[in-house]
Amino acid sequence: MSADHHRGASCAEGRAVVIRFGKSAAEAADEGPRGGAGGDWIRYLREGDTTLRILQEPDTWTYYWEHFSPAGFSFPCNNEEDCPGCMSENEKMKKVNRRIAFSTLNSFNGVEYVNAFKIGPMVGDKLENRYARFGTLTDRDYTITKYKTKGDRWDFDVEGHTPTPVDVSRLDLKDIEAMLAEQWEDAWGAGKNTDVQKVGRTDPWRAKEPSEAAGSRRPTIAPTPKPAAVEEPPFEEKTYQESDLRKMDYEDLVSLVKADMNVTPPDTITTSDAVVDWLMEIQS
Repeated sequence: MSADHHRGASCAEGRAVVIRFGKSAAEAADEGPRGGAGGDWIRYLREGDTTLRILQEPDTWTYYWEHFSPAGFSFPCNNEEDCPGCMSENEKMKKVNRRIAFSTLNSFNGVEYVNAFKIGPMVGDKLENRYARFGTLTDRDYTITKYKTKGDRWDFDVEGHTPTPVDVSRLDLKDIEAMLAEQWEDAWGAGKNTDVQKVGRTDPWRAKEPSEAAGSRRPTIAPTPKPAAVEEPPFEEKTYQESDLRKMDYEDLVSLVKADMNVTPPDTITTSDAVVDWLMEIQS
């Protein structure tokens, strides 16, 4: 990967401002904790087993902060005063979570390809302990298992396989910073997420609390677009695209459903697809 990061640019008072979403391991080590408890995209760990080959050692990982919008998507914090997440009046959206991203080697039907994954500090610590023991993480595959504990909390297990070195130099690693910039543009580029902006006050980045935006009505999965002749309801009701909900991590989706839809999926439902199917069934 090139030492030069891809950077997004914005303008303030007529001057170009360089924005970096991610930080190196060294930069992240000097940073204290923060407040608050279409195209190529960075993958995340789903429930169950994920087996991959990590292609970067911890000192070259990218560390960044991430917000989650009530509209059903996550986006990186740009560490600037105009960040939609940091400026939000919605406490859930304002909260930031630490994320660590790196390139990985995966395979599908015997075909290898370079990917990018993001993890949280819990998994990061487990992997760094492995690195401290072996001096490298790139010499073997790892299976990371995401599971629910008896206390109904998520936990992770990390298992290293038999060492089988690969020539990492022959692979083109992902440009994580470029991917974060693209994720930002997909979320907040011109004309994007107007539904989120509508629920704000005078500032389009500010989102109301769910109770303000939707009253006593529950948010729903977006139906097929209505004909133009159908009169719009006099209230603001948040909607979510089915395809976006199915892409969400199970834990994040359940949190969204509980917080913004005021319903709790049955314990027997354990996947994102099953949660969405259940939501559509109770709405019908």
